[in-house]
Amino acid sequence: MTSTWILVADAARARVFEATGRSEPWQEVACFANPDGRAPGRHATTERAPRVNESMGSARHAIEPHTSLRDKSTERFAHMLGQALERGRNDQRYERLVLVAPPRFLGALHGVMDKQLSHCISGEVQHDFTALPGEEIRSRLPHQLLA
Repeated sequence: MTSTWILVADAARARVFEATGRSEPWQEVACFANPDGRAPGRHATTERAPRVNESMGSARHAIEPHTSLRDKSTERFAHMLGQALERGRNDQRYERLVLVAPPRFLGALHGVMDKQLSHCISGEVQHDFTALPGEEIRSRLPHQLLA
């Protein structure tokens, strides 16, 4: 019997469920948290923008970083999830993978997945269902994803 993992994630938290059959109850395999995922663009400790010196004279200017701290935190979290999914694939714990996440975080996940892991993806749902209980998530997913 084929096993399917369902990753339900956003930038702040993620849950991995395992489905072995259409009528079988889901088992929660793992739960992850990223406390910085809900933080504003900057943390209180880095509220002031970095400064640079003018090449001529003593003037100093504030600069904006290319990537916000929140985006960096999201990338690290997506990378950690990608590694966990890769370990599960290498351990042959699942054959198919379903991703459920908001569009922006789906993009971050795709950015960290290698080709072999991407081939396991059998479906995607672009919604944030992380706050819902497992059975509610299951009822909102299209049935053909879990077939």
